Amino acid sequence: AVVSTQSTGEGKTVGFYGNDGVCIFKYLVRRDDPQWKFSTAILSANFICFGFIAVSYFAIGYKSRKSLRNSGCVAIQAQYREQKTLEAKITAIIMTDFFCWIPLCIVSFLHLVEAIDASFWYPYFSILILPINS
Repeated sequence: AVVSTQSTGEGKTVGFYGNDGVCIFKYLVRRDDPQWKFSTAILSANFICFGFIAVSYFAIGYKSRKSLRNSGCVAIQAQYREQKTLEAKITAIIMTDFFCWIPLCIVSFLHLVEAIDASFWYPYFSILILPINS
């Protein structure tokens, strides 16, 4: 993997992961930052992956419910409970992904285009929001 570094002017270099006390990639960047293309690519990939995951899980839930309905037999209580459990798991996965990545992507993009200054949000996203996806 290629990791860019930049000089601090004091003979030291600061790597991509060494800009803050929180050891996580630098997602709040501006266009004058040498790492902005990399950060934007990573966040765009996360946004696209979220969309793919959400659509896939909705399809799984839909097909599962449709299969239960089309089985021709009256759904017994155990099958109904299994279906509800599956739907709850799907909802939890999609919602945790949503509450983690969508606000991060939106704030990072707005910071990139200088619509807002979100620099002070970096530790909050890193410590509070990103672990939601864990």
